[in-house]
Amino acid sequence: MPARVRVACHFTLDAAPTAVVTGRLRESGTRRPVDAVTVLAEPVRTPDGTEPPPGRSTTTDADGRFELRDLAPGTWRLVATAPGYRTEEWTVEVADGEAVDVELWLTVDKPWLVGAVGEELEVIGYRLPPEVTARRLEAGEIRTMPGTGGDIVRAVQTAPGVARTPFGTGMLLVRGAPPDATGFYLDGLPLPIVFHFGGLATVLSSDLLEEVQFLPGACGVRHGRHLGGVVDLVTAEHLPERSRGHASLDVFQASLFHEQRVGDHASVTLAARRSYIDAVLGPVVDADPRYSVRLPAFTDGQVRLLRRSDRGSTVQAMLLASDDRFTYAETDPDSATGTSEALVRIGFVKGQLRWRQVLGRGWESELLFMAGPEETRAEYLQDEEAYETVEREDLRVELTRAVPDGGLAGWRFGLDLESARERFAYQVDGIGGLLTFSDDEAGSGLVLRPGAYAELIARRGPVDAIVGLRGDAMVVDRYSASAVDPRLRLRVVAGSTVVGASVGRTSQFPLLRELRTAEEEGGQLGPESAIQAAVRVERPLWADLHLDATVYASWLSDLVVGHDDRFEFTLAPPPMAPYDTGPYANDGTGRSYGLELLLVHRSVRTTASLAATLSRSTRVDRPGQPTTLFEYDQPVILTAMGSHLLAAGWRVGGRFRFTSGNPYTPVANRIYDLDEQAWLPVFDPARTERMPPWWALDLRVDKTWRLRHVELRAYLDVQNATNHRNVELLNFAPDYSETIPVYGLPVLPTWGLEAAW
Repeated sequence: MPARVRVACHFTLDAAPTAVVTGRLRESGTRRPVDAVTVLAEPVRTPDGTEPPPGRSTTTDADGRFELRDLAPGTWRLVATAPGYRTEEWTVEVADGEAVDVELWLTVDKPWLVGAVGEELEVIGYRLPPEVTARRLEAGEIRTMPGTGGDIVRAVQTAPGVARTPFGTGMLLVRGAPPDATGFYLDGLPLPIVFHFGGLATVLSSDLLEEVQFLPGACGVRHGRHLGGVVDLVTAEHLPERSRGHASLDVFQASLFHEQRVGDHASVTLAARRSYIDAVLGPVVDADPRYSVRLPAFTDGQVRLLRRSDRGSTVQAMLLASDDRFTYAETDPDSATGTSEALVRIGFVKGQLRWRQVLGRGWESELLFMAGPEETRAEYLQDEEAYETVEREDLRVELTRAVPDGGLAGWRFGLDLESARERFAYQVDGIGGLLTFSDDEAGSGLVLRPGAYAELIARRGPVDAIVGLRGDAMVVDRYSASAVDPRLRLRVVAGSTVVGASVGRTSQFPLLRELRTAEEEGGQLGPESAIQAAVRVERPLWADLHLDATVYASWLSDLVVGHDDRFEFTLAPPPMAPYDTGPYANDGTGRSYGLELLLVHRSVRTTASLAATLSRSTRVDRPGQPTTLFEYDQPVILTAMGSHLLAAGWRVGGRFRFTSGNPYTPVANRIYDLDEQAWLPVFDPARTERMPPWWALDLRVDKTWRLRHVELRAYLDVQNATNHRNVELLNFAPDYSETIPVYGLPVLPTWGLEAAW
């Protein structure tokens, strides 16, 4: 009979043996994590020689990490590919159930492709409109710029609207304003100097800076007390992803920089630099045979503590110091040795505190404080000296509310307070018989310069209107003066075109030595002033080419003139005859106007720019006198610059500069004074002749090697590569029979090596 049989079979399935490989990819040299890297795992062989399983692939995350799961035991080949990096392979042995963690390194092969894919930046929330005439220079673009030595602030000297100074000293002549009319700031507080002697380096490490804001004129109410431009060094407020640093050595100087990450919210930075340019360049300087010259030696250092909260508030404490000096042996018939040592020194020590706090609802507060001594000193012969010492405290308190997305208005309020105890003495009869000075001077005083400002930012669609008012005062003993400066800026965004316009008044108070001398002469000085206006257009011409065009004008009034025969600390060459030896007075007026053009090309491998300035700057020194050219009037300034990134870590670049020669006053005739037994000049009308045009070609080559833990970079920077003899100054012969040109430096090669970690 039929039967039903139930058979139950039980199977136990053994899981196939698997392993896991995890790891992290870093960039050789910089050691930074590399994201978006494709990591492919290919089987090489299995332990029993069976058919290899299929491969696996994954992509690294933002921290450079990856994970490959379900790998069969055996030997696997890991292949990593990413744009701009050399394809690398590694072999990994894995066993059943094993988890292997590896650290792998990628080498940059085509730097222009690194990071070129998949980057997106989105900005939301609150924002303040930028300055109409601001030009921002970022450190990354400057490091390999020819002729700058990688110094971010020196790059300002080639910006449109900046005239070249003789011998390339550290002055900035902006839009026809005198050298002392440009203000230098660190995070919005004034610095006494920003360049070392000769303009070869900045007094602050470029690695501390996020950017340099160059405002050539007609700026907002946050800055005042200067008739010319503003250079504001903005320190970086973000914490480094990891500790980093570099050491560099070149023919002129050695430097060290290190930034150490401390926990999740803080970092400590150390930076130092020491030059030895005096030993290197001394033999090639074409100096007067009466002098034994040692070129300047400089030292600077910074220590910074930065703390940043999760909400974005930051606290920065920094100590910075700078010291410049040079000496030479000057002929001294009264000395037993026949010579005397002369010394010139400039230095300062500053402590800075910066506290930025996010308050919510778009409001943000900033407290800035900086204090410390400044000294400029010169000692000539045995009993002649000159000095200026300042004990300065600066305080800025600012409250801002940017315009929110979809909002209509924003605000800025601020207090800008300065206190300075100043002392000066000028007891110098002359320098080497080349210059003679009138009476000695000495004085001191407590100088107070309080200031306040307010600004309304109104937005209506694509139009920003910024209306501001700044008030400043100066108080010294019984002297007081004040100035009120209104300013207006407009900015319109129309598609890819940005149009800006600005007009405003700015004021600059006289120096303490000018006040003291004017009081002795029975006069009184007030602030100098300027009305500045500018219109700027920015737009892309096509994908990689950007146009920036500015038309500007400035009307100067109440300029302090007189006493050209007084000793003065300045990096500028001494004034050329004839001299205004009259009393100090607010009698000077001036006008400057011009067109600034900047074309910039940027692609993944090439950066190039062409800057052109066409301008005119004139002066009337005293009422009734004729209009003359400004002593640094340069109607044509051209700068062409380019840098190209090659394969295998090579970069080449060049810079060509051309400027019109400065005007000067020629000698029409000469008369021999029998009583004085000396020739006296008879001058033509002031500044009717020009020196020859100045031009130079600079070249630079960089080579970078990326090792596992260190990045090495070697460079050769050649200034005046054609060895062109440029006339920097004109001197008159003792009998005024001829002019004697003073030439600038010859071809000047600089080579160096930098190691970064």
